[in-house]
Amino acid sequence: MTASKRTEKASAGELARTWQLEGGIGFLLRLLEARYDGLYQSLTRQSDITPRQFGVLMALYQQGPMTASVLADRISCDRNTLSEMLKRMAGRRLVSKKSNPEDRRSIQIQITAKGEDALLAVVPAAAELQNLMLAPLRKEDRAHFLKCLLAIAKASSVAGTPDE
Repeated sequence: MTASKRTEKASAGELARTWQLEGGIGFLLRLLEARYDGLYQSLTRQSDITPRQFGVLMALYQQGPMTASVLADRISCDRNTLSEMLKRMAGRRLVSKKSNPEDRRSIQIQITAKGEDALLAVVPAAAELQNLMLAPLRKEDRAHFLKCLLAIAKASSVAGTPDE
């Protein structure tokens, strides 16, 4: 092992010894996600609409029919994942697909009456979930916290990592 490799290893070892797990963003995000998922299941008392599907239905309900590409951008989801999700949702008749009248090469997705009913049945519990998740924060800190989360989530790549 070269001297520089030994120095790197020693430096990494020191960093690992002093690392505060509770201060690591990955650790905290996993805790937050687990809390959210557990509360989502218990508050909505259903398993028909996942949190991601909720986002799809909400986007379609609020903005009307859109192409899969626009929908993927709107909910920050990669197109392959969205495609699979839309297949399942269309199979359950929560959404429908039709040719895009503006561009026959693409399809347009829209919420169905069944999808709208399912969404509206979950919305009150989703609002309660939002309040429960933010309850540990002072009211004046909640909007700032959400703004910070959005800034992190929407940040473009950092130096040395590829844009996606």
